[in-house]
Amino acid sequence: MLAYNHLLDDVTAHIPAYTRFLKKELGNDTIPQEFTMLPLQTKQNYLLAFPMKELSRKEDRQHFHLIGASSGFSKTGAIYWPKRPCDERGYMQSIETMLAQNYDIGHKRTLVLECLAFGMWIGGMQIAAAIRHIALSGKYPLTLATPGLDLKAAVQVIRDYKEIFEQILIITNPSNISLFTALLNDLNVKLPDGTVCFPVVGEYFSESFREHVCKSYGHSIDSPYVVWTGYGSADAGDIGAETAATIAFRKMCHRNAALSEKLFGTTSAPMILALASNVYVEVINQSLVVTKDQFIPLVRYNTGDAGGLLFKSELSGVLPQELWNQLPEEMIYVHGRAGNAVIFYGTNLMINDIGEYLLSLDADKHYGGLFTVHPKEEKGITCFDFTIYVTDTFLTDSKWYFNTLIDFLCRQSAEFNIKYSNLSQSVEVPLITVTLVDIKEIDSKTKHRYII
Repeated sequence: MLAYNHLLDDVTAHIPAYTRFLKKELGNDTIPQEFTMLPLQTKQNYLLAFPMKELSRKEDRQHFHLIGASSGFSKTGAIYWPKRPCDERGYMQSIETMLAQNYDIGHKRTLVLECLAFGMWIGGMQIAAAIRHIALSGKYPLTLATPGLDLKAAVQVIRDYKEIFEQILIITNPSNISLFTALLNDLNVKLPDGTVCFPVVGEYFSESFREHVCKSYGHSIDSPYVVWTGYGSADAGDIGAETAATIAFRKMCHRNAALSEKLFGTTSAPMILALASNVYVEVINQSLVVTKDQFIPLVRYNTGDAGGLLFKSELSGVLPQELWNQLPEEMIYVHGRAGNAVIFYGTNLMINDIGEYLLSLDADKHYGGLFTVHPKEEKGITCFDFTIYVTDTFLTDSKWYFNTLIDFLCRQSAEFNIKYSNLSQSVEVPLITVTLVDIKEIDSKTKHRYII
């Protein structure tokens, strides 16, 4: 905690935006003596409220090597983050350690396919640069391909080169895995059991999902790294990472609903990760709040993710001794986004924004004020059906609703714009559909802007 008090002193002395932020939030120039009395930062009230030169130290603006966009690429919320060399100094080493320890790349000839958005998105470029550098080092029998969101190209690379490699690692969003499975089946690409794994980024996934992927790709159901993830964001950087022990802990909770409810307040076991050493995390109103020094220092930044902290010492006598011995001292658990969102293959589509858009339609479109979103399976692919309730189905056109909804989502999020066209073309299935239903047929229990 002492280190973060020093960070606060440094930020108040050298970051003009922070003193302005405090005055605006507190109504005076007095800096609270207690760290816990400091106001919470958000993307809206801090990162988007001040120009970059006021959010960073003057000397740091002379020494940065990279500029990348925050995840989401929202038209109203994109932030172009500079990175200092010290911000990334350990990044490549952590990627190398993860690949070597989790996937034994030192002994297995490995093909890595990075199937993420590129362009300005900082995550895509960082991972690609790190793995390319590792492959160029000559230390490992490692080959990288970067098909991005052209999943069909990724499957074609697998088809053409699978005989050369002992294993294939596909770095992507968790929800893209179903698309890969469908494309592999469609192109009749057969892969030996236990040779494909998915280090993933970008979204929450359940333990049931991990076990489903293990079975689909011929791994033992308890294999920890078939689907593996870290936790963080472009805004806050790395916050935590899964380990074999935290995954085993989660599996135990997944299979013991009473234990999960006792520890986490829910029968659905959250993601459990080792907490990074260079970040301070608080839990406020069940949301994760981080303090971290970087190009734009964050002091009590609300991530918008629901979760909490867990300490190894609290679990003594609760878990088997062998598992307890292997756990990290500090852990973070994550339930997912605190706010409502449709997670479209790693991109958050905010329910409130969609609701506001539909409510803004002219009266002659007969929008009834309600919609629901249902994930559904189509040829093994997860699609999203928007059921929009209207006052007159005879005077409305579902094709018009579909076209304008897609157009709105593309305008709202450049990341969605890139993903939707690429992913839909790859699998030749519309990943979003629209169904119109007369408002009179709605169940009275259905909530406005409800996700099923």
